[in-house]
Amino acid sequence: MEFELTDTQKDIQKAAREFAEKEFDPDLALELDGEGKFPRALFEKACRLGFVGIDYPEEYGGQSLGLFESVLVTEEFCKKDSGIGASISLADMASGIILRYGSEAQKKSLLIPVAQGKAINTVAMLDPFDGANPAPAKAEESPSEYVISGKKTFVVNGSIAQALVVFCEVRPGAAVALIVEGNQAGVRALEKRKMMGLWMMSVNDMVFDRVKVAKDRLLGGVGNDVMTSFLAEQRIKASAQAVGISQGALNQTVKHTKEREQFGRKIIQFQGLQFMFAEMYTQIEAARSLVYRAASSYQEKSSDLERITCAAKVFAADVAVRTTLDAIQMHGGVGLMREYSIERMFRDVKTIQNLIETNLSERAWIGKSFV
Repeated sequence: MEFELTDTQKDIQKAAREFAEKEFDPDLALELDGEGKFPRALFEKACRLGFVGIDYPEEYGGQSLGLFESVLVTEEFCKKDSGIGASISLADMASGIILRYGSEAQKKSLLIPVAQGKAINTVAMLDPFDGANPAPAKAEESPSEYVISGKKTFVVNGSIAQALVVFCEVRPGAAVALIVEGNQAGVRALEKRKMMGLWMMSVNDMVFDRVKVAKDRLLGGVGNDVMTSFLAEQRIKASAQAVGISQGALNQTVKHTKEREQFGRKIIQFQGLQFMFAEMYTQIEAARSLVYRAASSYQEKSSDLERITCAAKVFAADVAVRTTLDAIQMHGGVGLMREYSIERMFRDVKTIQNLIETNLSERAWIGKSFV
């Protein structure tokens, strides 16, 4: 399958690359990562320039393009800086399912503020899996509303999101997706999770204490179908992040090895390193092709969407972890220093590999598809 970019897609790719090169300052990235701060000013500027919400229809503040174009932007952003790129690309996690399953009123009220840089949305999907009494979030249904009680875990941007799509069980085997305001009575974000990477993002456990949700805040569609759509989209976005980080690590390592001398010559001239570069390049190109195919399959609503998105996420993340580790190795001692950003690339991509779904669960989905 060929993935020759159109002129429009090439222009988007070029614009995203130029924006990242100009705005993603390495010293600022180091500061934001160290302080655990979301890059809000950069997010707002990216929104104003149309990079966030590029796949929203124009009536909701977007450019009426698709997930493929969003993937191109994500890849370029993460290529320049893993933390800033991932943070911006994950700031509208709920938008895809709102576009697919939301009502006209829900789309206008929730998507336009994000496209304008005035809001962040997210998804609360995972039930707690630790502790003696995890108390997963469940919803009691009445004729006029739902009442949510319980917890959700690993909610990306949980403490700063203005809107959350919360997946809740209403009865055994039946789930719903409900839109909840972040400042709503009874909604509380617990302390930020201390993760290996992605320190610019806040990942929280969320508590819902009898949170009342009107029936018009229910996303249309069966809850399990909504979740399947969400996971497919997030796998593709995570894969694009991984490819971008891989390419960024390769680019930085080539530059470093052309500058550093050992035994009287540039270390890039050593054949052992050239073999490593050949492997990195080949794996990145293969991962990119798989991610582009997955993005196309999503837009075409392909019948093998779950399998191909899992494959893209597994392969792209594995490639990124290997690439960043090799990049650290070829940088030598400076590869361990925070100011060189290579070690952060590794931490960030290892976290991406396991954040929404683990690498093992995605492999399990691929395997089950053959049964």
